[in-house]
Parts: sequence; C-alpha cells; structure tokens
Amino acid sequence: MSAFLIWAGFAPFAARRLLTYLHLFQQEEYDNGRFLAWLGRERTFDRRLSLALIVLGILQWVAAPAGLPWLFPVLAGLACLAGAALETDPRKHAKKRLAMTARAKRIYGIALGLLLVVGLAVAAATDWVLPWLIPVQLTPLALVAANLILAPFETRVQRRYWAEAHDKLGRLRPTVIGITGSYGKTSVKHILGHVLESAGPTLITPGSVNTAMGIARIVRERLAPHHRFFVVEMGAYGIGSIRRLCELTPPDLGIITAIGKAHYERFKSLEGVATAKFELAQAALEKGGKSIVAADTLAFPASR
Repeated sequence: MSAFLIWAGFAPFAARRLLTYLHLFQQEEYDNGRFLAWLGRERTFDRRLSLALIVLGILQWVAAPAGLPWLFPVLAGLACLAGAALETDPRKHAKKRLAMTARAKRIYGIALGLLLVVGLAVAAATDWVLPWLIPVQLTPLALVAANLILAPFETRVQRRYWAEAHDKLGRLRPTVIGITGSYGKTSVKHILGHVLESAGPTLITPGSVNTAMGIARIVRERLAPHHRFFVVEMGAYGIGSIRRLCELTPPDLGIITAIGKAHYERFKSLEGVATAKFELAQAALEKGGKSIVAADTLAFPASR
C-alpha cells in the first residue's frame, strides 16, 4: 500500500520529535501529571506538519477522481521528513541539554516503538493522508504511555539507587553543603567548589544536576573516600522536593541564594517559593548544622 511511504517518512519524524518532548519530560522529572499539565497549559500540539497534512489531505480528496493514488502519500512522507529535518536536537542545542540516561533511553525506546506501531496500523488501514494526524498528535502522549509501562521497574530501580547513595554517604561522611535558590545556585556551586578545593578534595554535582536520581548517580559513581566536601545543587519542583533531597543527602550547611518569581506554575506565589526553598535551611538546622541566606532574601516575610 502506498500509505507505507508515509510511514517511512513518519518514522524519522517521530524519532526526532520525541527527543524534543523527552527533553521537556526530563525537566519535569518524568512526572506524568506535571508533563500533561504543561502540555495543556502551553497548548502544545504539532502545527507545522499537521497543517501540511491537512492541506495534502484536502488536495487528495479533491484530486481523487484523477487517479495517481501514490502521489499524495509520497508528498506526505516528504513532509514528515522535512519536519524531522527542522527539529532541533536538544542533546546538542539547549541551555540544559537532554541527558540520555538509562531511564531516558528506556522511555524513548518504548515510546518510539509505540508510535511506529500506531503508524503501521494507520498505514495498513488506509491510503488517505488525514488519518496520519493521529500518530503525529499522539507523539508526546507516547512518552507518558511508556513511562506508565515502565513504572513498576523504575520504582524498584530508584529505590535501590536511592538506598545505595544514602548508605554510601553515611559511610564516607563528607561535609555536605546543599545549595538552592530561584537563581544563582549553579554559579554559587561552582565558585564554592573551587574555593573548597584549597581546603580539601571536593566533589560537586556537575552541570545542572539537581534531582534525586541525578544526585544519587553522582554519589554512587563519583563520591570517593578521599572527598572531604560534597556540594549539592538542589532543585525544587514543588513544596517537598528539597525536603526529599535532604533526606537523601542530609546537609551540614544549607545555602539559599535567592527567592524570586520563578516557576509560578508550580508554586503559585512567592510564599510558595520561599516555603519550598527554606526546606533546605530547616533540614540543615535539624542535623545540627547551619544555613546561609542571601541578605535580600530575608526581605520576604514568608522566609522569616
């Protein structure tokens, strides 16, 4: 059937477009609810390729009496290939690049497989172009489906990794310094890491790694007995996020760089931001340590 010519173009399109959505999914910590809420809030759906398919579908219907059944499937396949070529690769071109971790590869592989199966089903069912709008628009939802399929396995893996990292920190007992803030935390982390190196071997979480599994991986793979200091960047994806990170890496010192109007879609208010960030200060004090807060941060009543 000539519709398989569309599938041949759809396959590379799906492979490239999935990377774009996977990048966003990863930034939402693979949380299905947050990812779906983001898609709805931003009204994210394919426009460019979908418009091309709609135009080709209408032309196919108008030109059907004239024959040439292969022409519009070929054009639709070429449109898919053009869409793939126009996609930016988030592994190379992004401020915080897509990290193809083992989990990301698992989700990506299953999602791509699901999309290709849906595409094969459409190709087997009809030569018309318009039904291809379905797999094109289903692309981000394939990631959610893949994540649900993997959920039992991922839960077991994360529990094991979390426990291994927590136990290793308990054995090696470096001085743990946690850093969070609406902005400036990555810069402060790197500056502090360089300063602490003059006092003793120091490990810092690389790049913008600031989630539980990212931190656990660094502890498991890089923390060594000779490390005297461990500087941890902690990202907040909601109230309770930093508290959970502090359970993994109990801080001896907590540094809050700033409280600002960032990620209001998650925190709703400045008070919500302050509540989330000050979980670090509370955890440090509970361990018997100390906390450092930027002076202008104290101007917010919610942070007192």
